[in-house]
Amino acid sequence: MNRKVIALVEDPFWRSKIDNAVRSVGATTVFLSDPAEAAGALEPGAPVIIVVDLALKMPPFEAMARLKKTKATAGVPVVGYFDMARKDLKEKALAAGFDDVLSRSSFAERFADLVLKYLLPGGVRMEESENELPEE
Repeated sequence: MNRKVIALVEDPFWRSKIDNAVRSVGATTVFLSDPAEAAGALEPGAPVIIVVDLALKMPPFEAMARLKKTKATAGVPVVGYFDMARKDLKEKALAAGFDDVLSRSSFAERFADLVLKYLLPGGVRMEESENELPEE
């Protein structure tokens, strides 16, 4: 079964980081720039997660709303990431429906574990705690 990460990411540097992490756990990456394309990238029955750069040109919370409204992607886990380690942005993203949110500083060490967490439920467990994020 083809495990897949759909990535709404524009930055080439982060596309490379994401692809390396995804390949390290035996999954494939599909990069998109528009959340409307996500449903077309799904394979019936194949495990999938979506990762969203919170610095997208399209407002990320609008992208999240589109993903949650589309029948094919409504139940798909969504992981967001952002540059600044800000507690308020993380809380806003979680309230908008993101399943997990990472700061870019912790992305490299935690993203592969999140991919495994969602693509192989019950397989890998990670520490739930993350360094405290500063207020605005």
